[in-house]
Amino acid sequence: MRRISTHLEKLGANVQIVTTQPLTEESLLRAMTFRPEIVHAFHALKAGVVALEIAKKLSVPLVVTITGTDVHSDLHHPERREIVLRVLRSANAITTFAPAIADELAAVDISLAAKTHIIPQGVWFPPQESWDVRKHLGISAFVPLLLLPANIRKVKRPMLAFEGVGLLRKRGFDAHILFVGEILEAEEWERLKAAIEKCQWAHYLGSVPMERMVSVYLAAGIVLNTSEHEGGMANALLEAMWLRRPVLASAVAGNLSLVRHEETGLLFSDAGELAKQAEKLLADANLSERLVQNAYDWVHRNCDPIKEAQSYLEVYSGFVGQIHERVM
Repeated sequence: MRRISTHLEKLGANVQIVTTQPLTEESLLRAMTFRPEIVHAFHALKAGVVALEIAKKLSVPLVVTITGTDVHSDLHHPERREIVLRVLRSANAITTFAPAIADELAAVDISLAAKTHIIPQGVWFPPQESWDVRKHLGISAFVPLLLLPANIRKVKRPMLAFEGVGLLRKRGFDAHILFVGEILEAEEWERLKAAIEKCQWAHYLGSVPMERMVSVYLAAGIVLNTSEHEGGMANALLEAMWLRRPVLASAVAGNLSLVRHEETGLLFSDAGELAKQAEKLLADANLSERLVQNAYDWVHRNCDPIKEAQSYLEVYSGFVGQIHERVM
């Protein structure tokens, strides 16, 4: 959201971000006082329910961006499904990052297809603070470091990453793994914490501000995505590709359009394949360099954050007859 709001503001929009998890009385008051002409919810369930109520109270249009969690999890849950569908059917427009997600949504309710817009994600970093991550962790420059930048949730499968790197070490590589992200599920964190505490080659940095994330990416030799499902354009993969880091991702629908096997990255289906593909990247510099260059070229052609913001303004302008909308 920070990326999108920053570039909407560059195009003249007035933006107010309201956090809905949790929604405080202060945040709700700020939203109502701001009086937007458009309410835009990111996540149909997590933000959409609150956003719909705000939009109704203010009699303004609602735009909803759906995610992989909305489509792959919430729409298949007996209780959450009807809540998500109510939000989406009430929305004036729906946006998604990739065609595959739009197709999956249409398969659930074909009536939603006509108001669904595909807007590819942009890539952007705020001004950066320099940080010697390897020195902080006590890892030399010669040690292979694999990075999983993801909030600690079961759906992100951090234990799969841990197991895969463990198998890579059995293949003769003194590899380490670094986890970066906020703890969102205590039970999953307890599992991961117990595993990390038993070895010296696994590390957790917590939630790292975007202002320091470039240093984190550049410290890694491989960037992982081990998600059970994705919304089509995983931020971490895009950012890694932008920064010329090799990417290794789970072979799930949301990743396949972004990571093309042996073209822009490598794919795996389980911990054993993760270890095998990581070994290929570490052992074959030519392969790694080719994948990195292809990925870098693709993301720079397709992920311009200004074009992304312009696409959102085009959606908004269908409901507000001005170029410079006030957006929440």
